[in-house]
Amino acid sequence: MGGSGAETPEMAGFASGSALALLHVALADRNINVPFELLRNRLALRAAAHCLKLEDRGQTEADIRDAYLLTAPGDTMGPSGDMLALWRAGSAISLKLANWQERLRSLLPEDMQEQWPDWVDLLTEGPGNPVAHACLVLSAIIRDFPRQEAAALVCADTVLARGLGWERPLPLFGLHLNRRVFRDIADGTDVQIACHNAVARAAQDVVRLVHDLARRAAHFRAIEPKLRTKGSQDAVRLFLSEDAVLPSTMLSPTIRGSNTAMTPRSARRLCERLVELGVAKELTGRASFRLYGVA
Repeated sequence: MGGSGAETPEMAGFASGSALALLHVALADRNINVPFELLRNRLALRAAAHCLKLEDRGQTEADIRDAYLLTAPGDTMGPSGDMLALWRAGSAISLKLANWQERLRSLLPEDMQEQWPDWVDLLTEGPGNPVAHACLVLSAIIRDFPRQEAAALVCADTVLARGLGWERPLPLFGLHLNRRVFRDIADGTDVQIACHNAVARAAQDVVRLVHDLARRAAHFRAIEPKLRTKGSQDAVRLFLSEDAVLPSTMLSPTIRGSNTAMTPRSARRLCERLVELGVAKELTGRASFRLYGVA
């Protein structure tokens, strides 16, 4: 991996361990009060953009949002929307449930499902730390399925989260590993140093994002009494769980995740009010098909 990462296994392991420890503390700190769903979904978008770049696709995060949110029901979302759907689904797996491996398996391409070996059990029972175990899983998958980088990264992040005792995965492997790492895996080169460096860099990025989102979420929660709109509490909850909100389908006719009804006009006015209050922003710059997210 390029950049100024650690150059020995010991230094790389220390760097990733330290960064993950800081991230673990930030996630567990009730005083920070991070909006976990928003964090996972924002990271899923970043991971999707990174994986599409690995596939030589040039879609921006805005393009990916559009493909995922604006595709009509029954239509195919295309590579961009499918990639985001994969990362969102992977990040939503509950590792506290006994069937988490089956949930993960169901997300993979059919050829991988048919040949699903006991990757996790075979590669994580021996000595080693969670990053090393995840790296072994990543390498094993890429050797068997060299064109399935995104699926391999989702599996690696799931194994890492399980090893750390987290309830759900966070995209970390999926944020920074570059093409050289996958070429090295194919050549039989040990990529553990690169994996440790990538995870260390990703964990540091996520710690910063945790604090940033927590501050923005606190501001958002504070304005809820000012909204004076039926369903404002449900709407705030939705904004603090989704990277982007499409008013026409996610606020109206009912607020997603609730039974609260909201008319299209009320949904538009609510979003405009949130923008006026400085807690939300319009993400597209379009006059129609507008998307809103936490500012």
